[in-house]
Amino acid sequence: MRRAIIVEHLSASELKNRMVNSQSREQFQRWQAIFLVATRGFKAEDVADMIGLAAGTIHQLVHTYNHQGPESIDLSGRGGRRSSFLDLKGEEALLEDLAEMAEKGGVVIAQTVRKYAEKRLGHRVSKDYAYDLLHRHGWRKVAPRPKHPKKNEEAQEEYKKNSQPSWLPPRRAFHKTTKDH
Repeated sequence: MRRAIIVEHLSASELKNRMVNSQSREQFQRWQAIFLVATRGFKAEDVADMIGLAAGTIHQLVHTYNHQGPESIDLSGRGGRRSSFLDLKGEEALLEDLAEMAEKGGVVIAQTVRKYAEKRLGHRVSKDYAYDLLHRHGWRKVAPRPKHPKKNEEAQEEYKKNSQPSWLPPRRAFHKTTKDH
């Protein structure tokens, strides 16, 4: 069993104060682990058994605390965009260019978004990146209803007026029944 050693960034009372004033259970456990190792001299395995974390997690917390200081123990949100090709402003600028193309009658598809992004970034991106980009900014699939380019609206209206309504029941076929006995 390895012995965990804490660098004295904070005094025992400051560690206890941070532990007591934690905002969440996870943050409390982290400060409790640091407090028990620093003030009581427990081994990481013993602390892990006491507070319900893995021994490896305790060693990792001690290492992080020793090398990065007390601020590293405070939990930060895990979500968000940690790795992105463009920031949100850059993505909005890219989509504005595509919106202008769409307003002129162009069809914007994921492949088009992908090509624009690759041109702007200077490297290849996946088609999933294009779909995620569109979804992130609230774009959705909109397809126009199909219309024939040579349609004649007058002929359509005439047909609607003079054709048999489709809601009428079909005519029954009459069969003659003959008695051949």
